Amino acid sequence: MAENPTLMSDLPQGHVVSFSRLRRLRLEALQISKWFEEHTDGNQWIVVLGLSTPVIEALTSDHGGLGGIAFRFQWEGSTGLIKVVPRSEHEVATDKFTEVIRDSYKAMGVPSEGTAWIGSTTYRSGMRKGKEADNGYVPPSRCTHPIGNVGYPTLIIETGVSESLGRLRQDARKWFADSEGDVRMVVLIIVRKNYVSFEQWQLAPNGAPRPLTRNYIRTLQAQTPNIPPLIRQPARLQQPYCAQSVDITPNPVAGMPNFMDGDPMVLPFVAIQDRPPGPGEGDVVIGLQNFNFVTEFLL
Repeated sequence: MAENPTLMSDLPQGHVVSFSRLRRLRLEALQISKWFEEHTDGNQWIVVLGLSTPVIEALTSDHGGLGGIAFRFQWEGSTGLIKVVPRSEHEVATDKFTEVIRDSYKAMGVPSEGTAWIGSTTYRSGMRKGKEADNGYVPPSRCTHPIGNVGYPTLIIETGVSESLGRLRQDARKWFADSEGDVRMVVLIIVRKNYVSFEQWQLAPNGAPRPLTRNYIRTLQAQTPNIPPLIRQPARLQQPYCAQSVDITPNPVAGMPNFMDGDPMVLPFVAIQDRPPGPGEGDVVIGLQNFNFVTEFLL
């Protein structure tokens, strides 16, 4: 049985714990933001205790509510978790990764009408919890009008610093669990001091061994394409795993391409678009040139 992620799972040492007063939260967010003016790594998380409904609504409806500091918010009951976006370069990396996917589909002739990139839209699971991503893609089969009734994304993007890696992996699990597998892939962008890592997470098939073995995971990773389950899975049956990982390291020779450790990242068409590919359509393949574009302002 899969262990359900909690808001406190795998937070980095030094994470801030505060109470549900917006003035105090603004001060905590400002301190974290100032830290990252001089450092590339550290804590970017604030645990919020004693959440009230007005504060939840303020944090979900007003993204300038922490004094103009960019953040992402999630909550369960009266406990919240704020991820402070440490630098504008992190948002740029998310935007550039989004652009790579969008341009790939445009080159294939995939219509953009009826699709949505949801940015930091809040997804609520009932009345007691909700979560924001850095970005996510919703195909036409899940888009409704008005946009407020949009379905879960098939693809989620989450970005953070290296000390946040454990927490970001828990966020991937949480997206799968809360959506019951409607979210099919989560890409993590992890900004480290000397390189940038990309991890693609997805769920194992229903018939996978429990628990997953390394050999079985390697078998899945070797499949081309490695398509995640296309049907829903209850959280208690889910087994998330890292399907692909890529590291991009700067080249010390000016003007030369960066170094790439790992195979090109493949995002299966059928999983993201929620339909089989038509003529001229296919999987998104993200190679070194694309990763250089995404990491342009990070390395």
